Amino acid sequence: MADFTAEDAERAFLEAYNMPTGMPKHEALERAARMSDSLGHLPLGVSCRVAMIDSAYYLARYDLMLAPFAWVRAAEEKDPEAFNEYEIHSLNWSHKWVATGLRRDPRFTLEQLQAVIGQLADRYGRLGFSVQPVHGARAEHAYHVGDMAGLAEHLGKYLAAESGPMADCDACVVEEQVWMLARLGRHQEAAAHGWEGLSGNTNCATQPQGILSALLWPLLEIGDTERAAHAHTTAYRLIKEDEITSYVHEHIRFCALTGNVARGEEILRRSLHKVTTVQLPADEMSFAECASVLLQRISPDVEFDVPNVGLMSASELLDRLAARALELADSFDDRNGTPAWHERVSQALSQADYPHVELAVPSAPVVAAAPAEESVVFGDPVEIAEAMVTLYEQGDFVKARRMLDSLPADMDSLLPPDLAAHAGIRRMTTGLVPFDPAAFESLLTALPADLALRYQARLAIGLEDGLAVAERCLAEAESDFTRTVAALTLAELLDDTHAHERASEMLALASSLDVPELRGRVLVEAAEHQARQQDLDGAYAAIVAAMAGELPMSARFEGFRLRLRLETLLGRAPEAIATARAFVAAFPLPESAEARWYQVASIQELDQEGACLADLREAVAISRVHLSPGHTAHFCFALSGGYVQTDRFVEAAEVLEESLRLLQDGQEDLRLQVVFRLGQVCRKLGELPAAERYLREASVLLPPEEIGRRAFLLDALASVQGRLEKHDEATASWRAASALWQQEGNATEAIGSLIELASNLPEDEIVETRAAVDEAEALLPTLDDPQEVTRRQAEIVAIRAWVHGQAGEFALAMKHYRDAEALVVSLGDESWRVFVVLRAAHVLLNADDAEGAEAEARRAASLLPDDIQVGTVLSVLSEALRRQNKPSGTDPLVRELTSRLD
Repeated sequence: MADFTAEDAERAFLEAYNMPTGMPKHEALERAARMSDSLGHLPLGVSCRVAMIDSAYYLARYDLMLAPFAWVRAAEEKDPEAFNEYEIHSLNWSHKWVATGLRRDPRFTLEQLQAVIGQLADRYGRLGFSVQPVHGARAEHAYHVGDMAGLAEHLGKYLAAESGPMADCDACVVEEQVWMLARLGRHQEAAAHGWEGLSGNTNCATQPQGILSALLWPLLEIGDTERAAHAHTTAYRLIKEDEITSYVHEHIRFCALTGNVARGEEILRRSLHKVTTVQLPADEMSFAECASVLLQRISPDVEFDVPNVGLMSASELLDRLAARALELADSFDDRNGTPAWHERVSQALSQADYPHVELAVPSAPVVAAAPAEESVVFGDPVEIAEAMVTLYEQGDFVKARRMLDSLPADMDSLLPPDLAAHAGIRRMTTGLVPFDPAAFESLLTALPADLALRYQARLAIGLEDGLAVAERCLAEAESDFTRTVAALTLAELLDDTHAHERASEMLALASSLDVPELRGRVLVEAAEHQARQQDLDGAYAAIVAAMAGELPMSARFEGFRLRLRLETLLGRAPEAIATARAFVAAFPLPESAEARWYQVASIQELDQEGACLADLREAVAISRVHLSPGHTAHFCFALSGGYVQTDRFVEAAEVLEESLRLLQDGQEDLRLQVVFRLGQVCRKLGELPAAERYLREASVLLPPEEIGRRAFLLDALASVQGRLEKHDEATASWRAASALWQQEGNATEAIGSLIELASNLPEDEIVETRAAVDEAEALLPTLDDPQEVTRRQAEIVAIRAWVHGQAGEFALAMKHYRDAEALVVSLGDESWRVFVVLRAAHVLLNADDAEGAEAEARRAASLLPDDIQVGTVLSVLSEALRRQNKPSGTDPLVRELTSRLD
């Protein structure tokens, strides 16, 4: 006698059934099955085996499916009454999976595989199901053994077959169609059908990632790299947490062949468990092949920590996986009697790269850096140092920097003291080494007094006593060059203290001294002087005129900076974008990298991120090489704005996550912006736990005095919590947001928070819903805009109507919906009016007034401003007709709406 009861076995089954997918769940189901067998509990044994078949499917372990499938088939013959409706459906459906499992495991013979396909055809034919899955299995079988003519034949039959309860979902049919067309070399068709198939709605757990993964190769083959990038980025985001799926293999290969090796390596490292995990042989072959394609493009010395193996170099891992891929290919070919798989794997391992595909986060510079031989000058260090000093004074900071880079600091002892001092000071002022005030003062002692004053005058800006320093430099200067430098510094410092008349005197002095090397800088500074007095139009005319002439490179750099800033402040977006592009093109790298900072700032301030995606992508790529990680983090954030503005939310999430990774200490405000936007983007993508996590982090980072931003954040957080069914937390967040909006003096947003709360409460929270709308209504008198009062009042009345409907107070519900409709009509919003009329129709259906509901649905149809709500109107009308036992198929309006829907 077993020492457990039927109740124990049933409890064991339920506990196992509710476990997360994994081998522990499968093993627990197997134990429950043995318990049911010991008790002779056939219905429970069926339930256990059906669950085991599902478990094996989600583990991608079709080999584990065979024993429970055979058991269930035998149980069906023994006692069909032991099966409930769901279990009968599961048995019929899983028959398709068995054919897949046998095909993808060379331990089973072709005869066994063909027999299972034949049994599938017999079963579906006997039960009157669609033959579509049968043709799908035969098409896959044909490709498997290298019969391309058979693949084409059965693909046609697969697509021509009618759908039915056992047919694959529409999205999965599209995926299969894309794979098969691509295998036949019909890439243009595959891409077209696949992309069109993405527009359909599906609740399938494997879509749209399945279609997107299948689209990678046809899109690359036809050269549509932009869509290929989107397909990869979107699909991988959906599967990256799935440690079982085989879709990820294709994304490793995609990165390898499109110049995204670093990303491919990152994906491979997340998938290293597959090196030793037991997989279906076809999946193991696929992983080994795709990983090998990537490993061929990785430095052989790079190390990978392989689970249950330890550290392996890329070359060692490549040898292991490539050999395994070919070994498995040969085992399939031995089973099939064809060379198809060895040829396919060999071809994959020798495949050439496609053109580079730019992904959401640029990883390589778009513009190449100057060749090494041009960036370093060889020769006499003294001559190089003298040339550096002369070039800096002439304003050619590009060539001067080349000279400076050619003078290693450890060679300064070989230079005359004055040249060594010039080199040391320039390293500090150009950022090659941190600025050290004591070292700076020490270096100045090695220079003639006039040159020392010149450096001091240049650095006076930013010092607390800068004005006094610049005044002293002007008074003690011995040359017109130094006097001009000091006068220009004084002009800027005086403008900052609003001493504009004295600043004008300094500019007049600099102009009268007329030092040829500084004429350009004087012109730029004169325009800057006008800008600092808020004469933006005058400053703009002056800088345009100045830049029309010849300017030294340093003055031209400042001229571009000023012109771009003025165009930005004046809101001249097209001119600013053009100037920014000319700015970065006017100077070689690395000098032009600094110009990118001004370009990105202008794009953001003008809200032109979406129109300047290419510029922002270049900025990120160049920053990776020539600027700091902090700069790159900022540029990534700007790029994410472009993706958001163009509704490319997956790409936005990717680039925001990269920005978060690159953030440096001291960038707390940028971190706040990044995590808040990332929370919003994750909410848009339906990644709700991540959205909540990022929005909570943003709430911690946000200073408490920023009331409006905190209220906005809490509204966003509340909507996420509501969708996560954390209703108590959502209620608290919306109420807190409303209180903050009131504190900010923004009554309409405060009302909006309360309306969102009322609209998202569970249906049984009638009291809380009424309380929220009562509070919202009490705030209406504080609004100034009559139209806004009407809009908010319409929302409140509609919610009250819904509450009455939920309480069974149908007459009151209808009265409120009529009142809401009148308010909406006064606003001229026809789409909203249709929505309200349909809500009233639902109330009438709930009140068993199908005739009234039909009338409301017909009225809604007459009001439709577009086709967006056609499906909803058709659904309500059809239900109202059904309840009256009226035929809907012959109703003229139903037919019209159906045609519009199609």
